[in-house]
Amino acid sequence: MRYHFAVMPTREKNRVPLKPESGRGHPWISATRSLVCRLSIVLLILALSACATRTSWEPEPESILNGDALFAQRQFAAAAESWQQQALDAEKQQAGGLRVRAADAWLLAGEPSNAEDLLRWIDREDLSPADESRLDLVLADLALRNNQPDEAELLLENAQTNLPATSRQRYDNLHAAMLQKIAAPGFRDISKAAKISSSMPYYDPGASVELIRSLENVSSAELSIRSDNPRGERQLTGWLDLALVIRENLVNPTGVTSAVGEWKLRNPHHVLTVQQALDTWLRYRQLFTPPRKIAVLLPQSGRLQSAGEAIRDGLMSAYLENSGGAEVVFFATSDDQQSAISAYFNALDAGADWIIGPLEKESVEAMLNLAGMYTPVLALNDLPADFSPPAGLAGQINGLSLSQDHEAAAIARHAVEAGFQNALVMAPESPWGERMATAFESEFLQENGKIIAATRYLESQNDHTSNLERVLKIDESKARKQRLENTLQMTLEFEPVRRQDIDVIFLAANSSQARLIRPQLRFHEAGDIPVYATSRIYSGQPDPKTNQDLNGVRFPATPWQLAHPSEDNIPELASIRNGSRSSLFALGQDAWNLLPWLSLMHKDPDFVFPGQSGFYRSSMGEALKRQPAWAEFRAGKPALLRISPGQATN
Repeated sequence: MRYHFAVMPTREKNRVPLKPESGRGHPWISATRSLVCRLSIVLLILALSACATRTSWEPEPESILNGDALFAQRQFAAAAESWQQQALDAEKQQAGGLRVRAADAWLLAGEPSNAEDLLRWIDREDLSPADESRLDLVLADLALRNNQPDEAELLLENAQTNLPATSRQRYDNLHAAMLQKIAAPGFRDISKAAKISSSMPYYDPGASVELIRSLENVSSAELSIRSDNPRGERQLTGWLDLALVIRENLVNPTGVTSAVGEWKLRNPHHVLTVQQALDTWLRYRQLFTPPRKIAVLLPQSGRLQSAGEAIRDGLMSAYLENSGGAEVVFFATSDDQQSAISAYFNALDAGADWIIGPLEKESVEAMLNLAGMYTPVLALNDLPADFSPPAGLAGQINGLSLSQDHEAAAIARHAVEAGFQNALVMAPESPWGERMATAFESEFLQENGKIIAATRYLESQNDHTSNLERVLKIDESKARKQRLENTLQMTLEFEPVRRQDIDVIFLAANSSQARLIRPQLRFHEAGDIPVYATSRIYSGQPDPKTNQDLNGVRFPATPWQLAHPSEDNIPELASIRNGSRSSLFALGQDAWNLLPWLSLMHKDPDFVFPGQSGFYRSSMGEALKRQPAWAEFRAGKPALLRISPGQATN
């Protein structure tokens, strides 16, 4: 670094002349000048030295908050970084303690992954007794976050031995959280399973089934976490893993053999062989049977007669395939709500211990409002929004429906998961269209999407040019062209350009309306924008030639429809009407096949029933949540839509 100095001239008028004495300067003045000169040289050297070693301004140590101060101010992330930085230059034992504190601060900052990364640099042998206790607190916190309160309990017990006073509050908080988790039913069930496992040195069919049953209140998600715990007892984690495998293959047994084989590879030292594990699966599965006598309340006259016939035939096809030794009795209803109430009492007189139906929403509400109701019900429509089950029937009043409002909300979620953020909404001017638009928009906005534009069309309308030009802002493009021509007084070669801020279109339409709108979207240069439609876009009747114009449109469908895309493989049943009533036929099949699994579904919210009308799971209330299959038109036929979340394609 170079330094430049300049000698500034002294103004003559400010100089005070000193008279020389005998031709020389005054001795005092000469000595003073000499001293000043030497001091100046020393100061200059010090300044040069300081400049040579400090190239930029650095704060004094007192101006930097240390980790303790930051932690006290609840700036946990900053405290963690400070302690980590200190640990780099500290002695081994001191560095270990600093990293333990940093790991704890990362947990309090909500960054458990940073804490886990830091633990790899900590050797327990390098820690003081107090820091070992702090480490046990950190490990206990991680165990609780992984839903392993039993492991946290042991770690907290170890931490008490040399717990520093400054960590007492942290210990108390973790201990309270641990006690709360241990008191949960799932943990008690796992403790029971552990006792059965420890008392089973060899395969015991009865004890094995009892162990799997004891885990029914433990969710599939928790089983997955606990079975993957490398610090867990190996036999118990093997049982937890097997319980999850069995649960995932209960309804559809097609892949159970390969799934159990993979389980054994993960747990080679488990007491059960592959064959014994399969035997346990079979014995456990046989426990799930339908109720003894089921009454079915369906319309046999009125506006819903054809729908009732399709559901009836679907239910009977499932019953004949697997009756489970149950008896089914049908009771007729009509458009009159009173007919459903009469059918309900007739079912009770016949000794029914479970009721399927009724179908009409108003009839469902009327029946559920009856005083003294005590029979379990699987209604074939949505339950009333404010319904709460009578005492003693919690989990036994359920609703099963093909609600299109729920489908519209599911479309919004699927679109966002696929990576779309900016939507155009098109719906007919009708009560149904408004419901569909509202359901989609509400869910899409809740998922942080944006509604860029919306339009309504007349159901009788064939030409949608004016609507599309307006909502796509093509009319604005044409207006700009007109203004330019008027200004320049000449005709311009011009092609209108649509707006570019829309990445997905939601279309509420039936098949005939959609076949008009889709080609017009292409004509207006919007054919490259992905389109989601409601299930009404597909009538259920395979018609590849007519549906060519719908190619690429995505829509919610039933698994049954995807398995029967051609006329050749649709059953020749009058009630199905060549496929137009196929979704109701599939609903009837699910109404029967669901019955044995309802209790398990309510115990495990992660348990999915793979039905013919959709994939069902229990919700916090009594209604069952339906996830449709996702389809798109290819060559005029419905085909499975294969797209992963976050992978939107145009």
